[in-house]
Amino acid sequence: MFRNSVVSYPDRGPWGRGSYRGNCTGHIVRDCVQTYMRDGGLLVDPSVGGGTSADVARDLGVRFFGTDLSQGFNLLTDDLAAAAGEQAALVFWHPPYGPMIAYSGNMYGTEANPWDLSRMSLKDFSEAMVVCAMNIHDAVEPGGHYAILMGNYRKDGRYYNLSGMVERIAPGVLVDEIIKVQHNCVSDRRTYAGSIVRIAHEKLLVFRKQSMGAVYFLARVLKQIEGMAAMTWNAAVRRIVQRGGTMALPDIYAAVKPYAETRDNPHWQAKVRQVLQNERYFERVQKGVYKLAT
Repeated sequence: MFRNSVVSYPDRGPWGRGSYRGNCTGHIVRDCVQTYMRDGGLLVDPSVGGGTSADVARDLGVRFFGTDLSQGFNLLTDDLAAAAGEQAALVFWHPPYGPMIAYSGNMYGTEANPWDLSRMSLKDFSEAMVVCAMNIHDAVEPGGHYAILMGNYRKDGRYYNLSGMVERIAPGVLVDEIIKVQHNCVSDRRTYAGSIVRIAHEKLLVFRKQSMGAVYFLARVLKQIEGMAAMTWNAAVRRIVQRGGTMALPDIYAAVKPYAETRDNPHWQAKVRQVLQNERYFERVQKGVYKLAT
């Protein structure tokens, strides 16, 4: 059972196949079950991989349903609740960390599966994670929990915060964030040029099922994102006028253009004019000339 928000398991334990790359320790599955799962409930794992969760469930005497893409179940096309036969008290999911480790055609099978999360571009992976999280959320009984164990990775000098992405897109109420210290990583045995901070943690993000369906949650998130987009336009124009002082509208357009080209808005100049009408932040000095309100 979890006692605090940081856990460390130097010994991965006897559960699952240790040779299956990316297979997590059974200690965290056990602690997750003992902390969040009601007695008599069903534990579900839609990506059993090396079998860790199945072994933990057997040892704890917990009812269990586990499946995997390698077994023919596709979390992106198949309904998890229907496959399990009932809603879960707890879903434990340990997805691929983007393309860090390729699974189909590598850890199992001879060919890459186009539905394999580890074989997708980052854009496709991000969208697929939204679909998977909604499927999992809807497979949980009201008041139940689901937990996603996610790590981050670095490639070509860029840090990919996948756990942060999960926190933003997952339906339900975030109830806990468990930081898991990593041990015996492949990177521990490698020498890198320069000064690199090695990634030595994963996050177990635990969510409680809400009464609303996942699609309704997504609609609410999209509404929030729309509000955030408006905020970023406002922030961009404010910073430009802050730096430029009193500015004519053509000069504001010219300064905003590099930012506008990153946004999907062909009417961005109208958006800039709309932002400048906010008297809380901007003062119209004369026609077509603005400065920050004081």
